[in-house]
Amino acid sequence: MMMMVKAIWETAKEITLQRIIMSYQLRSAALLIPNRLDGLCVIVTGSTNGIGYHTARELAFAGACVIMACRRVDAAKKIAERWKEDANNSKTLHVEVMELDLLSLSSVRQFAAQWDQSGKPLHILINNAGILLLGEPTQFSEDGLEKHIQVNHIAASLLTLLLLPSMLKANSARIVNVNSVGHHWGVVEPESWKVGAKEERKFSSITSYGSSKLAQLMFLKALSTKLVSMAKTSVLCVAVHPGIVESNLLSDGRMRGFWMLDPSEGARNVLFCSVGADVPRNTTENFAYCSQCKPGRMSGLADDPKECLRVWDETLRILGLSPNDYLSEIIASRSFS
Repeated sequence: MMMMVKAIWETAKEITLQRIIMSYQLRSAALLIPNRLDGLCVIVTGSTNGIGYHTARELAFAGACVIMACRRVDAAKKIAERWKEDANNSKTLHVEVMELDLLSLSSVRQFAAQWDQSGKPLHILINNAGILLLGEPTQFSEDGLEKHIQVNHIAASLLTLLLLPSMLKANSARIVNVNSVGHHWGVVEPESWKVGAKEERKFSSITSYGSSKLAQLMFLKALSTKLVSMAKTSVLCVAVHPGIVESNLLSDGRMRGFWMLDPSEGARNVLFCSVGADVPRNTTENFAYCSQCKPGRMSGLADDPKECLRVWDETLRILGLSPNDYLSEIIASRSFS
């Protein structure tokens, strides 16, 4: 009951205050990022629309090499060409398109293998892509996982783990997971993630979405703790609630409300966490949860190290990886400067 009250309170605060706070704090995305980000490699998932689109565009125009990781490759290529035309020869944009479908773990592995072949260091990974199947019954992916948990957590976590060696090549790197205040509505029930699992409660798309974002948050926190314990402190792990944003997450069209932020405003929070100089000063064990461009309040479950470790263990077991040895194995198998 107490968790439900906190969830309602955190959501109500966002609805009531977010537009006032955002309008006061941040008037332009350009104020958030350095003039030049030359030399930085950034991967943004789900970058053909919404928050991901605006995040990728701002970083590209600031000089970063941006990789648009998305399902709709043709659409992404057209967007990249339009951005280059918008630059109007005033600067050279470095934008690449790579196919990635988070509803297929095989696609995630193929993407990571292709990136690894480039040999490039990765400075920023922005796990932005997500789904919300509002009002729909339980749906499972080809991998046998409930779709919210696969896209919003399992696939994003696999991508993060597979790209971690490239991030450790960089002098400093950031993992930025686009999370949600909806994680306060989530529960930790790994036994319900897979097809054929016995449901402990009646399925709710809102609860499932919240649970996937909660799991994403707890996994990232566990990863940060483990990296710090292994003296790998060059990778900063940040989860960000971008605000309650007008989006096309819903399958039947855009979600709108007069109190919602538009996607470009939501992208400001993501940009702040991706390149903001103040973020490292507000971390604990190289982890931070941000909302409205400042430290935010997480669910109490995400503050429980044992529960975070449980999410970590179950996630790696689903992926066929060793919960205890995977990180040490990849670090031992490569030499990082």
